[in-house]
Amino acid sequence: MNQNRVYQNSKDLLIELFNHGIANVQPKNILKNFLKVSGQKIEITENNNKKVYKKIKRIVPICVGKASVDMANTSKSILRDFQNEISEGIIVVNKENFKQVNGFKCFCSSHPIPDDSGLLASKFIEDKLQSLGENDLILFFLSGGGSALLPYPAGNINLEEKIEVNKFLINSGANIREINTVRKHLSKIKGGNLLKMTYPAKVHSFILSDVIGDDLSSISSGPTAPDETSFEDVKDILIKYNIWKKLPSSITSHINNGLENKNLETPDKTSNLFKTVNNTLIGSNYLCLRSIEKYCQAKNIESNLWKYNLEGDVNFIAKELVNSIKKIKISKPTIFISGGETTVKLKGSGIGGRNQELALHFIKYAESLFPNMKYSFLSIGTDGRDGPTDAAGAIVDNTSIEKIKNKEINLEKELN
Repeated sequence: MNQNRVYQNSKDLLIELFNHGIANVQPKNILKNFLKVSGQKIEITENNNKKVYKKIKRIVPICVGKASVDMANTSKSILRDFQNEISEGIIVVNKENFKQVNGFKCFCSSHPIPDDSGLLASKFIEDKLQSLGENDLILFFLSGGGSALLPYPAGNINLEEKIEVNKFLINSGANIREINTVRKHLSKIKGGNLLKMTYPAKVHSFILSDVIGDDLSSISSGPTAPDETSFEDVKDILIKYNIWKKLPSSITSHINNGLENKNLETPDKTSNLFKTVNNTLIGSNYLCLRSIEKYCQAKNIESNLWKYNLEGDVNFIAKELVNSIKKIKISKPTIFISGGETTVKLKGSGIGGRNQELALHFIKYAESLFPNMKYSFLSIGTDGRDGPTDAAGAIVDNTSIEKIKNKEINLEKELN
């Protein structure tokens, strides 16, 4: 909260803090902390536990997600002493982050709605994996957006049908865990199914989380993580939200086949497939927030790692944040650090994102609950994009409402 001259450039300070937090979860800055080369061995360290790979015949780096290009360039630099063992890698990334990287077959896929380019990439990966054996190592670098970027419908389901059921789920009010449960069971890759293609090769995944709570089975729908859900859960969810009878026969047939044939089920933690697999979490929203808190401490800036698991509608979250601040006795300028994943209910044809909407709801409630307090509020997406816009989010302060009124903008109308 900006209450005196100490924070006269509070907006600049907030952006500085955010940039510091982002830098501390960017692959180019953190991957080297986990992946190292020692002589003819590859060492991977996580929480003081070390996994060593040696006598490797081939190494195949596969990078999927919005951070794929950064992952590819960084891993390539770390593994430069293994040039003889490294075969051509694969990158699958969204259009906005697409770049060619030497030594990698690069696919420009669609996000958030899958397309044929993503399906082509999925089939290319499948073909590549079929030639691998038990002395080969797949280094799988996974970041946000992988679900959409790497679509591969199971059974006789086509891509358009899979997209259709996803839209049904999103519009039904189903939560993200229920949506992911269905997605995994309609895919040849999600829910650990990728490992049916990789076995018996060794797999080590480096995962940059975009999911609150960092559940590995939810990040990009967990292609290398065990899945504890079942086809029975899928059918229950689709019936619960009155979707089952709307589905094409290819989908209902696949689900019914899965209920009868356990070989079609996604692998759980007891599966032998996981004997050759390790997953390492390298970054997350929470780790980003913690790095901001540590930066504040180092700079002697009063701060509070306040709420790090925010979930829910932006209107509700904004009201909750303002009400919480109102109850706190603030005796000195303080940075309140929060993170999570909010949602919006689309009602019109505007192009704002959830962070921009959160910022506007915040100033609306702040005007009535603490009209005399000076503050600056930054709401921003850690993936650098806020909805279908060219912005990463929004920054507002206690003067924003007055500026909106002076421009004769109807705030409620814009929010609606």
